[in-house]
Amino acid sequence: MINADRISQMISSANATETARGALKGLVEREERRVGSREVAYEMVARTIGASSSWVKKFLARHSEVKEPRITLFLNIRLAYENACSRMEAENRLDEERAAALMGKLNAITAGFVEEMEEQTRHRTP
Repeated sequence: MINADRISQMISSANATETARGALKGLVEREERRVGSREVAYEMVARTIGASSSWVKKFLARHSEVKEPRITLFLNIRLAYENACSRMEAENRLDEERAAALMGKLNAITAGFVEEMEEQTRHRTP
């Protein structure tokens, strides 16, 4: 007979492994977009989480040699992903601020054109 706690632990372990794999995949993809090389991305992410690029590749490929990350790697993946999310949020805020500032300038210029056109139209009307 299988113990319910044992099944719960197995499900939690599988969930943690899949969650770590998803986060790690996201880190590698983001780094690849940034540096333009998947191999370099593997190296950089591996260095960040304290693993080898070989381990990262095998884990993402579901290689039988690599079942699940040890707790320290799981926590490092989590921290790296959290940091990446924080950087993206900060970058997005900065992009939004820049876009809003530019839109304000464009609106000011457009408002000046509209005022000029209205002024010209008033002078032409008899």
